[in-house]
Amino acid sequence: MSLYNSIWNSFKDKYELPRKVRNIVKLDFEYFKNILSEDREDDLREIIKNLYLGDFYLIKNSFKKSFLDRIKRDCYNHFENIPTSFHKMTEGTPDFHRQIDLEIGKKYSFARCSHSYYFYRWNDDPINLFKEIDTKWRLVKKLMGLKFNEYEDNTPKNGVVDRVQLVRYPSSIGYLEPHSDPYKFQKLFISGYMSKRGHDFNGLGFYLIDKDNKIVQAEDYIDVGDLGIGFATVQHGVAPVNTNIKPSWNNMEDGRWFLSMYSNQSDEVQKRHTGYSISNKINIADAENYQIKPA
Repeated sequence: MSLYNSIWNSFKDKYELPRKVRNIVKLDFEYFKNILSEDREDDLREIIKNLYLGDFYLIKNSFKKSFLDRIKRDCYNHFENIPTSFHKMTEGTPDFHRQIDLEIGKKYSFARCSHSYYFYRWNDDPINLFKEIDTKWRLVKKLMGLKFNEYEDNTPKNGVVDRVQLVRYPSSIGYLEPHSDPYKFQKLFISGYMSKRGHDFNGLGFYLIDKDNKIVQAEDYIDVGDLGIGFATVQHGVAPVNTNIKPSWNNMEDGRWFLSMYSNQSDEVQKRHTGYSISNKINIADAENYQIKPA
């Protein structure tokens, strides 16, 4: 990984960690895959430089819609009769789901409201998601200068663990406060998109924040199956969708779904590295009233 780390290190002292988005850049997955498979230095240097400058990359056609529809259905069915619960990232943590309502959501590093489903590698992968997800995740790990299978054998006692979340933001109330993600062990945030604006939901949904503190909407550029990557410190959030619809915690088709892949420092570590909400907070409930700047 010396090539990748040398490129990252060449920009580390030249640029500060990016906080604001600059551009939205679209690449086809097969093109992206070839760059990584062939270690194409010029292309890698351009991508890494752009990420340092705040660009957000949409890797188009990364997942098949049939796969995403299947894991959404299987996830919902698997947990349908299992009570909502919460478990810290400690040894033996099970897969679980949690209905994070508006009050519970205030207790997190950055506020949220969602129905979140958590999956860890040391469990039995009840909905068979890791094999397919890893065909994308391993490429991004390589891009970040990690071994392609970094952290895959870790459990919480090892410090950093892989975690997959499937998240549904219920209509009207589902949101994620604008924030920056932890970056020390995973330079980039990685999102798989499972819902399409105008088809599955209406409203602002996922957005980023630019140097003028304006919302940069992204959903018009997103299709089901796309993969989004950006420097973890770039500020982003999720605004409520379907604001004229009564929310439902028990309707799989309600709201907006997305897939998160993150390597987190576990709760076995004292004073672990976490993300944080931004100081110039945007009133999420009124997010759709803000000026939306086309990407």
